[in-house]
Amino acid sequence: MTDKPTVKPRTSGNMPAYRLLADAFRRDIEAGAYTAGQKMPTETVLQAQYKVSRHTVRQALQKLLEEGLIYRVQGSGTYVSGHQATGRYLRSVASLDEIVFWPDTQTEVIEPFGTHVNPPIAARLKLPYIEVSRAVVRRSFKGVPFVLTRHYVDPELGERLKAHGIPSRGPGTVIGLAEPFLPRAVAGARQEITAMNAPPEEAAMIGCAPGDAILLIERLYYDTAGEFVEFTESHFNPRRYGYRMELRRRND
Repeated sequence: MTDKPTVKPRTSGNMPAYRLLADAFRRDIEAGAYTAGQKMPTETVLQAQYKVSRHTVRQALQKLLEEGLIYRVQGSGTYVSGHQATGRYLRSVASLDEIVFWPDTQTEVIEPFGTHVNPPIAARLKLPYIEVSRAVVRRSFKGVPFVLTRHYVDPELGERLKAHGIPSRGPGTVIGLAEPFLPRAVAGARQEITAMNAPPEEAAMIGCAPGDAILLIERLYYDTAGEFVEFTESHFNPRRYGYRMELRRRND
């Protein structure tokens, strides 16, 4: 990046300083001043460069993190992911925090939580019974749907979430919104990605033809005690969605 910021952020009307700073960072990334994989300056350097508080820098970087434009490497720093391709939602994932928030997307609730008999899913969640609570949502980017997701939880949790209007419209996810209702924090997720042919129902919901190649991403979320709290199965239209992960060598 150049030595001078493209815009000096400052509070303007109802726009807080961190939003102006995030906009300046975003323009620099889109213009190529920061390239994909490049390490960003430290918070101290950015604070001095833009003449703002450390808190403002942190808020601005957090917004870019939520948008998937940057990612963090523990003990190393903050790096640039890149930018979204036009008309296609590009996802950069480097942590659980980025999985539970989908910036610039909108959720449509197709089916609220309700109890169903599903022994295979109940077994995956290690429930002592064969019933699960299921909700179905569809997510869109710029008004174009690209993924259909089925969420499965314990029936008791499903009833609590339904009573609180979860899932709901917006960029959040069920697991992110459900965490306050869990006895322990979510610690991680196991993930499997499979290529498959689109079933007719899924195809109609994500804008492709039956039989087209799509992605199935399954996630099993667990808490700090290792107990499973949610299972999701998501069908993605790959022509409308890209999934990118940063793989790094372990230091130990």
